[in-house]
Amino acid sequence: MMVVSGIEYLDEGAELFPDGSIHGATLVRDADIQGLPCAGGCDVVFFPGGRLRLARLSRPVVIGGVACAPGIVYVHESGALLNATLAAAHEFAGVPVPAGARVTLDEAGGLLEHSQRLEADQLVGGLPCSAEFHAWVYPDGRPSLVVLASPSVIDGREYPRGAELFLDEGGQVLDWRQVDLDAGRRYKQRVFGVHEAPFE
Repeated sequence: MMVVSGIEYLDEGAELFPDGSIHGATLVRDADIQGLPCAGGCDVVFFPGGRLRLARLSRPVVIGGVACAPGIVYVHESGALLNATLAAAHEFAGVPVPAGARVTLDEAGGLLEHSQRLEADQLVGGLPCSAEFHAWVYPDGRPSLVVLASPSVIDGREYPRGAELFLDEGGQVLDWRQVDLDAGRRYKQRVFGVHEAPFE
């Protein structure tokens, strides 16, 4: 075990930056880090400057005016909220997002995208989407990440049932991969759509 600024981390699996500061490690117990209630037994990740980058919230907390539910949260290096599950419905510049949805925000708190739970296979932005996966949409409702429930043609190319599509704001396919919708297994839901948080 190692103790940094009064917070206990497991030695095993800990990753350090060249200067010896923590890049990523597992918390021994619940701890408040930079004002956020972080869950013990879970990993935390830091930026090189020491700011928190990723954690698992142990309880609901408000970050930048947004009520966040317990679970995985990402923050910008400035400390502004990047990605979290909403603990309560919230309106972002006129776009209502329900409690339980995940949101991705820019540093100013502007909505980049949010998840939508589908009760049944349905059209999202004109695409037939599988209810097995949350759809991710841009603020205007256009899809940013979906899994097709049936084959669909986009810009003259046919994508098969189970294609997980990453789309830009103009509806162009940036990338895709095949998912087996008929495997009978439950898939883990993504915490980001197109706007991934890269880890160096």
